[in-house]
Amino acid sequence: VNLLQGFFLKLSNSLDGPVVRLKQLKSPEVERVTGYYSSQLVAFVRNVLEIVPVSVFGILVQISDIFERRLQRLPLKIQGDKLGAYAQLGERYKLSMMAHEISIFADGVLSMDNSIIGGIEINPRKLLDEGLRKEMVRHVSELLYNLLQFDFAADSETVASITKHQAAAMRSLASLSRRLEGFQSALECIEDYVSIHGLKMWHEEFSRIISYNVEQEVNKYLLKKVLDADSAFQSEIVPIPRFPRTQNEPTCINFMGRMVSMLIKITDTQYTTFSIEKSGWFMSDGTEVCGLKTVSLLRQAVGVYGLTGIDRLLCYRILHELHRFVKFFRTNVTKQGVLLEQLRDELYPEWKTPTKAVSIYASGSKKAEMLMLPMLTCFRRIGQAQLLRRMIRFELGRCSRIDAKTLLQSVSTLNASILSSENPFEESPPELKKFCDMSLAVGLGDPLQTVFMATDPLEGLPVLLLLCVIAYVPKLSYNAMFGSLSKNKSGYPIDGWPLIAGISTLLKQFHPSYSKSFLAYIGQFVRVSVAACFERKQVRKDVASQLTEDLRSMLVLVNQFCDISSIPKSALHEHIPQYLMEMCSDL
Repeated sequence: VNLLQGFFLKLSNSLDGPVVRLKQLKSPEVERVTGYYSSQLVAFVRNVLEIVPVSVFGILVQISDIFERRLQRLPLKIQGDKLGAYAQLGERYKLSMMAHEISIFADGVLSMDNSIIGGIEINPRKLLDEGLRKEMVRHVSELLYNLLQFDFAADSETVASITKHQAAAMRSLASLSRRLEGFQSALECIEDYVSIHGLKMWHEEFSRIISYNVEQEVNKYLLKKVLDADSAFQSEIVPIPRFPRTQNEPTCINFMGRMVSMLIKITDTQYTTFSIEKSGWFMSDGTEVCGLKTVSLLRQAVGVYGLTGIDRLLCYRILHELHRFVKFFRTNVTKQGVLLEQLRDELYPEWKTPTKAVSIYASGSKKAEMLMLPMLTCFRRIGQAQLLRRMIRFELGRCSRIDAKTLLQSVSTLNASILSSENPFEESPPELKKFCDMSLAVGLGDPLQTVFMATDPLEGLPVLLLLCVIAYVPKLSYNAMFGSLSKNKSGYPIDGWPLIAGISTLLKQFHPSYSKSFLAYIGQFVRVSVAACFERKQVRKDVASQLTEDLRSMLVLVNQFCDISSIPKSALHEHIPQYLMEMCSDL
């Protein structure tokens, strides 16, 4: 080490002569020349000393392997006769020898004095810290890239394949959780030997890896891309590596996109049914494919940073779908403006039951039939993403209540004080963004109340939503096992809760009067259906039974819509009397 330090000082002296000559000549380029060659020499010194953190991290990988696979976890209480089994003296001897090797490497660098090369001071402790960070970022990034690859073939998506791929994905997440936990334990083990804050380094670099990959994945939704040179999370000294896209997921830029894609595919409404009481997606036979255990495993694998990153990607996905819907409405639905205006006039006022209402609904649904499938696709995608965000927010809140009670209470108090102040937005934007990120990390707020965009009013939207609900309610029926509406025929891409959540999210982007108008139209349709059900005494039994089933499904839908939209039942009872709802539920 002393020889290396002397070599570096000689390099510095070799630069002093030309610089002195330039100063004597009073050259205006002295500072630029000195800065350039000093930076090159510092880069050379850093490359020479990089062998130390590379060697240290090579030993660190072996230590993490011992923590992950060989060393048993110590329980809170150990019986005296079993103490020898937990001692594992051989493994602990290997750990001590590896820690000793690391301390020798680190001691050599830390014993070097600060040196000045050109105009730049070199701190050996800082060089060791940067080298360890660089190696850690490289190893963790490779681990995330290799383990978070999911084989979902587009031509083999069946119930059996979805279950099979879901099990494989859970195994990958469990393996990643164990490997990353081993790395973290190894860093905590050696931090005293190399004079670094291991846990702090781990959280700083892991959050930077997640944030950078989220930023790059979001680029596919943005017109103005964020390049590496503009990224706040990329660094020249400790770079985050980029990897090629995988063959199975060519549309995903990195592992964050693949995780979101995996969640979307295993919760596909074509094969699954969501139950809000059971908080998960289930197959028709009751097998759970994605629930609270899945989200908890995700948190163990990628941490709180990973869950908040998934939440952000889902937000951009929802925003993209909302923009697509607005564009679709203005290009295709506006052509049907005369039809929507005519329907609105015929159904006005909403509190009154119009004459020939059944024929009005039938003709309107038939004329708008071509618009229904794109709307259904948009609503189920938005609703699916919102329900995933809801489960992620629940998991974050649960963990914060257990592991960070003080932080949760502090953020909750600050949130209440900001909302009750006269000017809630008097804080500077960076401070406000930091507080919003903290609120998300502790699980505050309801994702279904999020306003994603500001847009101009869409005339006739409540009437169009009514026609969409009328078109797809007959394809749904109440499933008592899940406590929700589920598809009548397997394989049809529709599910009750995603459809309801999608409609609720769309209406949240507009004035509250849109939601009131939608409820008024639904209430009017229910009253018309009840009147038709009791007026047709001569109707065939199967037709009457189908009418009754559709009416029950509509009532379940409007009840769940009010629950998920935080609309009080009193607002619903203004349009559908409570006695009428109770009577229809007994049919």
